[in-house]
Amino acid sequence: MGVSGYLAFGPKTKGNVLNNFPTDDWVVNVARLCFGLNMLTTYPLELYVVRAVVRDLLEIYHRREIPELSTAQHLLITTVLAGVPMLVALFTCNLGAILELVGATSASLLAFILPPLCFLKLTKMKPLREKIPLYMCIAFGLCVMVLSSTQTILSALHSTDDDHCVV
Repeated sequence: MGVSGYLAFGPKTKGNVLNNFPTDDWVVNVARLCFGLNMLTTYPLELYVVRAVVRDLLEIYHRREIPELSTAQHLLITTVLAGVPMLVALFTCNLGAILELVGATSASLLAFILPPLCFLKLTKMKPLREKIPLYMCIAFGLCVMVLSSTQTILSALHSTDDDHCVV
């Protein structure tokens, strides 16, 4: 989808390729509706999975099995997981900046930070000189994550044009 958007609109391609089209085009509005319905139906499934992961994290933190979340815990976790993305969506229309932030954090974590951390946790390496490359990789990943996130946030804050939004 990104390649076809770039081929059609060149360097003026917006983060959400549907924002490149006029608001009065009925075909594009049907596509926007379908995209919205897709998000509406898949988000609860993702929320269910994240809530289960939070329960597992609570089990690890409390060091005991939690068979089921209490009603208050369930409500709190669901409210936070649904409310935070909704607030972000209400205050931004630049999908590109959001995707850059997600990419900056998740790619750095998955490529540079978590693998050496897991290796350190799973192996019992004694000499510090054997651990130095692992710590360097973690530090590099943290630097990449912080720099790219900062760059994205600063460019979003200092952006004066609203060309990424549907007008």
